[in-house]
Amino acid sequence: MSVSVSTSIEHNGTVAVTVRGAVEHATITPLCDTINHVVEQHRPALVHVDLQFVTYIDAAAVGALEACRRSARNGGTNVVLRNASAAVGRTLQTSGMFGDHRT
Repeated sequence: MSVSVSTSIEHNGTVAVTVRGAVEHATITPLCDTINHVVEQHRPALVHVDLQFVTYIDAAAVGALEACRRSARNGGTNVVLRNASAAVGRTLQTSGMFGDHRT
């Protein structure tokens, strides 16, 4: 399985990170690396991680993503998950770490 990650900067300075594919222990690194890079290089107030095209996320990836989000928050950036499918949303809610994602 693979994951692809792309970024764009919205008109208000928010960075949008679009993720495609299955996000799991073996594929989480590119996503976290992208978020970390965006935070270090652009220092945005907000990063939207768009999960619309994510087909699957496992518990290990959720934990790594939460660690990445905490690190960004320590740097002054809020990371918000959005557009999760019902299945991905359930995994996020079950983890207890991402109750604020937007579907």
